[in-house]
Amino acid sequence: MVYQPENDTSACEPPDDVFAELAPELRAMIERRTSFSDYPAGYLFFTPEERTQRLLFVKSGRVRLYKLSPEGRSLTLFVLERQAVFGEAALLGDRPHDCFAEALSDCRVGALPSDEVRELMIGNPSVALRMMDVIARRLRALERKLADIAFKSVPQRLAAILLSLADCGIEQAVSPPAVIRYTHQQLAEMLGSYRETVTKAVGEFREAGLIRITDEAIVLLDVGRLRGLAGR
Repeated sequence: MVYQPENDTSACEPPDDVFAELAPELRAMIERRTSFSDYPAGYLFFTPEERTQRLLFVKSGRVRLYKLSPEGRSLTLFVLERQAVFGEAALLGDRPHDCFAEALSDCRVGALPSDEVRELMIGNPSVALRMMDVIARRLRALERKLADIAFKSVPQRLAAILLSLADCGIEQAVSPPAVIRYTHQQLAEMLGSYRETVTKAVGEFREAGLIRITDEAIVLLDVGRLRGLAGR
């Protein structure tokens, strides 16, 4: 079982399709009104304090939401995949975004004018409820991330993020082993740590037989022990 990053999120949240419960004809109308564009890895959709007037959602690929410290350290808030919405600050009037949004891989992203989204939310309460659910789940995920940074060690957090990225936190046995293709720097930015610290923890995991490193990938060998370390 090979888990490509394109199909993973840092928090393993359910899909964020806010239009899932709409009638097919209304969904088709939204699709027609949405402008889709292809973007290369590294493209910045918006930056903090920037104001935009469109709601964005991922059609394919991955988008990273992150913050930067004054010293230039990056903290990944979320890695968004297919169906995930972002840029919801545009729905709140003339309010700026509070983070960066970057294409983590080549991706295709749709944009829908914020005034049209607001009209949809007024005319279709289910859309508004889905949007509230998306925001609430992300808030809970951020609260968990903050608690983990405050109370858990880097090895504990690394075990949890590896399981989350592999989407195998529930199953104790995976055959063949799960393979994760993220760099140490990307993992460090998800954990709110330094790359050197994560590299040290990865080495300890390898020596303990929890993982194997091959072709710049991390292979999970002992999911049960990783779950125990992560506190799951």
